[in-house]
Amino acid sequence: MLCIVTALQAEARPLIAQYRLKGLDGHPYRIYTSDDLHLIVSGVGKVSAASAVGYQRALMGGDPVAWLNVGVAGHGSEEVGTALLAHKVVDVATGKTFYPTFVSAPSCATSQLHTVDQPETDYGSACAYDMEASGFCQTAQRFATAELVHCLKIVSDNPQFPLQDLNAVEVEALVESRLDQVDIMRQNLDDLSRQLALLEADPPGLDDILSRWRFTTTQEHQLRRLLQRWQVLAPGQAVVNTELSSLQNRDEVIVYIEQRLRKLHLYLT
Repeated sequence: MLCIVTALQAEARPLIAQYRLKGLDGHPYRIYTSDDLHLIVSGVGKVSAASAVGYQRALMGGDPVAWLNVGVAGHGSEEVGTALLAHKVVDVATGKTFYPTFVSAPSCATSQLHTVDQPETDYGSACAYDMEASGFCQTAQRFATAELVHCLKIVSDNPQFPLQDLNAVEVEALVESRLDQVDIMRQNLDDLSRQLALLEADPPGLDDILSRWRFTTTQEHQLRRLLQRWQVLAPGQAVVNTELSSLQNRDEVIVYIEQRLRKLHLYLT
């Protein structure tokens, strides 16, 4: 499940159309959904972005979630229309820094992103400027690892094309022009969240073993780690067999699985 956060309705409109999202009524935010994608319009500013992330998380419950902040940003040197992924997000007011983590090569150029409290018109630094990313990152990273929290910005203004000349129609057109990058990020984050969900799921054999023997909480954690190792080292091989089923107590079960793991050979291909 992917959750997209935009600050402006103009930023959201191309995404709503692209993914055929349906609006949800009865909420303090504008929220749009499909089976595998949620979008929330936060409003301008880092506090608004943080609050929207928290609200959306509470609304979605415990489902595995990846987060993507999509919007426009100013930049000191990049051309208008350039898509940028943030590799470092700095809250200028507080100095707090966040590092979105890439598990593969980024699909577009990356940039440092400074979150400011007022619209930035001094383009002295070769970085991007927005007003939401630090609040978005700070809250979203409470619910997901840094690999699953990213900011995709489209350059909307620079020294040659100042912010004062920007309007909602142009913002919408800029986001629409880089829907290809949104699609790539959506696919990458969906794939990664599925992989992480599989790693966090109960390993094969756990329920069967727990139904046969009573383990302490500490032993249950130990058993889970052992079975996760078994899942990696012996994929497709059942850990529960006739010999294990004949054991008398939980201590024997743990020792038996440890011994079997020590006998496995690891092959790097």
